[in-house]
Amino acid sequence: MPLSTNADAANRAWRTFAQGLLIDVLAAVLLAVLPAILGASFAWSGTYWTTLGLLAAKTAIQTGVSYMARKLIPPPE
Repeated sequence: MPLSTNADAANRAWRTFAQGLLIDVLAAVLLAVLPAILGASFAWSGTYWTTLGLLAAKTAIQTGVSYMARKLIPPPE
């Protein structure tokens, strides 16, 4: 039995959020570890935090779009 539209939209949004969060965490780790591997100095600069903030905002927007798209556009049957 298929999920209701609300349940399916929430499920898709949750999966989108989890995938986006994984990308954000990996990016944060790479941005911190890569300079150490390359021998460059690393600072918790404003640019670093701005980049992470933009990534998190992207995930939030992407999650909302995923939910709304499922609510407004039904999948093909």
